[in-house]
Amino acid sequence: MGPKLQGGLVATFLGLLLACAGTSQAYAAKPLINLGPKSAPVSEPVSFGAGDDLSGQSGVLIWQNEREAARGLRQVVIPSFQVEFVTNSGATSTGSGLSQSQVSYTLNGPSPQDMQAITDAYYAKFVAELEATGVKVITLDEAMARSPGLVRLMNMAKPAPYVRGKANRSAFYSPPGMKFYFTPNDGRAKGFGDTMTTTGSQVPEEMAMRELDAGVMGVRMVVDFAEIQARGRGVLGMRPMTAKVTSKANVALLPTDTQLWVITPKAKSTPMDLGHRLRYALTGAVVMPGSVISASDTTTGASKMGDAVGSAIGVLAGVGGTKTRTYEVTVDPTLWRLDVSAAMEQVGALMIARLKQDL
Repeated sequence: MGPKLQGGLVATFLGLLLACAGTSQAYAAKPLINLGPKSAPVSEPVSFGAGDDLSGQSGVLIWQNEREAARGLRQVVIPSFQVEFVTNSGATSTGSGLSQSQVSYTLNGPSPQDMQAITDAYYAKFVAELEATGVKVITLDEAMARSPGLVRLMNMAKPAPYVRGKANRSAFYSPPGMKFYFTPNDGRAKGFGDTMTTTGSQVPEEMAMRELDAGVMGVRMVVDFAEIQARGRGVLGMRPMTAKVTSKANVALLPTDTQLWVITPKAKSTPMDLGHRLRYALTGAVVMPGSVISASDTTTGASKMGDAVGSAIGVLAGVGGTKTRTYEVTVDPTLWRLDVSAAMEQVGALMIARLKQDL
């Protein structure tokens, strides 16, 4: 290899390094080989309460998978608008000798009416803020009258409210008259086994995009109430000596799954996400501790004996047998509704602001 060719390769390599170094954290770097949908990085949690302002944190809290994909977007239809409220959550850790630590949490306080009201109010605000950017929102009824692809998509969609899961259980809400469906990037939803609506949505989505000459948009917010981490297998898949689960009551808007996506002709399609889906995702949990009243230990008296290290919000660890704890997290419904509504509105506004920059 000649000196000139070597020098050219070195210059090219250095140029690539500089380009990567100059890429903002809030944008995904384009890989040399596109193997599938890129995942949002996870940043530090942000403490939040109604009245707090997140408007200056877009560069940290919002990630998007590519640039330029929304250029020229003038109208959209929103066939999927869902708010997932986690109502039961649990985890199990298994140690050597098949020892186990199991923790389960149940949410107490908010009613289905509270959850529906939060969803309805947020949808109205979201549409108003989106249209304020100059993007028209085509109503679902009008769009279905013009798009066979959208009719096909809605035939695959779920009615709302929709409750799924047992030990880990969620309630999914949409505005009245709307259904929703899961996409290939809805990792939590796929964990519930709802693959019937995840694998076949791309074709009718793209049909609707072309038939309507509009973007196909989805919004997903995930509201949790307990942070649980179970110790898994170690190096080479070996079980740890001690089965351990750490947990605490923690109302939060979850990262990664909380996102806005839009199908546009300019967004890239990948083998794992065949739709041309531009995504704006939350990177850090927005934690709202202000509404939590208590985390009560509801374990039976027999299983309370020596089975925990710490308090009702703490660590469950053991080296033999099965250690079990069940908790009921009670929140103040009024404060919870204020905090959750405000968090969703603030995060949604950050996503719309990023979208506006790309139009």
